Amino acid sequence: MLMRPMYSGVMVIDGNRIRFSMDDWQDMLAIKTLRQALRQITAQMFRHPGYRLPPHQLKWMDIWEKIFAYHEESTAGVKK
Repeated sequence: MLMRPMYSGVMVIDGNRIRFSMDDWQDMLAIKTLRQALRQITAQMFRHPGYRLPPHQLKWMDIWEKIFAYHEESTAGVKK
């Protein structure tokens, strides 16, 4: 019988204000990687406004836009 390793599947944002429980460590790693890439992109955009993003950062922005568009589509009929 194959046993899965135990891990703490909780992501904490903003000093314990927001806590998310994750099912897989792969999901947690993907979200942390995306957050780090977006943090670097926004920092660069504030430091150098008007400059074009390099191709590798444009790929991260494309991923973020796809996630955001999917979220908008899935919550289109839900009242807030």
